[in-house]
Parts: sequence; C-alpha cells; structure tokens
Amino acid sequence: MFPNDVQTLEDFQAFHRWLDEKNNFNTDIFLNMVLLSAEIGEFAQVLKKVYWRTDPQRNEDRPACTLGGALAEHHDELGQELADCLACLLKIANYTGIDLQAAYLKKMAENVSRKWAYPQQNESTKA
Repeated sequence: MFPNDVQTLEDFQAFHRWLDEKNNFNTDIFLNMVLLSAEIGEFAQVLKKVYWRTDPQRNEDRPACTLGGALAEHHDELGQELADCLACLLKIANYTGIDLQAAYLKKMAENVSRKWAYPQQNESTKA
C-alpha cells in the first residue's frame, strides 16, 4: 500500500510528498489550511454525536450511553477524521519546509520542563 516503510512522522511526510506528486495535489498552503479547518470541523461533528449520545434528553428512543460507550460507537468515525486532520498537518508541514518530527520532539522536550501557568487540578485537589 505504501511506497516506503511508514513508521515515523518523517516517513509519513515522505509518503505525502510522494502522494502529492503522484496525484498532482494542490500544494497551496492557504488552501490546505482551509482543508485542515474543514477536517477539524468534521471531527467536531462526530464529537457532537458522541456528546449527544450521552445526553438522556436526546436519547428518548434508547438509553443514553456512557462517554466510553458513545466513544466506542463512533470509534471508527473519530479515527477516520483524526487521520484526515493528521494528513493535512503533514502536508502543510511539507509545504512550509517543516520537519514535523523534529519540531514535535523539540516542542515536547520544552514542555517536559515547562512550568504551566494554570496547572491542571485533579479531583482530589479541587476545593
């Protein structure tokens, strides 16, 4: 299926360079940002279904689900939409000359030692 052994973000970026060339996809950065925004919107639409599936008032004809159950019902859809979002991100990284794997590793190394302005509270620390 893939022309290379796809295992890293670098591999995924290489795959998308190959796919873009093979299919003569439009490499306009601004268009692809719009496409990413659309894919994020499609992911949000699936999350809306998940949310509604947990709301008893929206499930009069069947019992509402737990969040876990609703996520399970929409698991494949969520995965497909996230995959579309990732594809758009990889393409935009290619079009802007960003090694996304290197950028990610650098940013996460910074985050490991970062002091967050608003630390997350867990249930035991809430007042």
